[in-house]
Amino acid sequence: MNDADRIRELEEENRSLKAALEQRNQLVRETFGKYLTEEVLEEVIKKKGEVRIGGERRRVTILFTDLRRSTELSEEMSPKGFLHMLNHFLKEMVDIINAWRGNVLDYVGDAIVAVYGAPKTNPDSAMNAVASAVAMQCRMEAVNAWNRDHGYPEIAMGIGIHTGDALLGNIGSDIRTKYDMIGRNVNLASRIEGFTEGGQILVSSETLAAAGDLVKTDPAGEMLVRPKGIKGEIPLHRVIGFGRRNIPG
Repeated sequence: MNDADRIRELEEENRSLKAALEQRNQLVRETFGKYLTEEVLEEVIKKKGEVRIGGERRRVTILFTDLRRSTELSEEMSPKGFLHMLNHFLKEMVDIINAWRGNVLDYVGDAIVAVYGAPKTNPDSAMNAVASAVAMQCRMEAVNAWNRDHGYPEIAMGIGIHTGDALLGNIGSDIRTKYDMIGRNVNLASRIEGFTEGGQILVSSETLAAAGDLVKTDPAGEMLVRPKGIKGEIPLHRVIGFGRRNIPG
């Protein structure tokens, strides 16, 4: 084999390897693209799927959402109509969460559980979580316009956010495992969401302190609450905007 043939052979081998790599990366994106942000996907691809996401305690920001009257609506609407409406709502919200470097860990019926700052560390997790929550409440106008166009009722969502340490890792068995978080602060974030009304965002003092000066709160919306399972009273703050964006109403 002369030098020219050898070069052509190496070039062909290189093209084959590149095509195989692109095919593998595409498979990763198709498999995990619905669950992880682009940032985490790039980390998975870069490390050839060997990202360590198990067993660590980390400071994160936790976001919980919940739709108001969802149980009633599920009984009043046809199953097909309700799920069509719900899936559209979830897609709109998850797109925003991913855009702000959040990762959806779970859907609990119509509720969303998201974490900011994991699996990949993010020092701006509190700011990103609050910014995304404001964007989500603003997006509800478009969601309800879509609902009206399809003959569906208008819906409202409450959002609770808290920042603190949580235990994160792979939880489950050899048959089924998922990446999740556990701890007092996870429970507190859920309790905070339970104090919201439709259209509201309530955050803890820890989140407010970490989120930065772009967060706008309503002084009249501050309250002291006693969450179930939490010792003593804690202050909550009602977020009404982020930067130049204000929540409608």
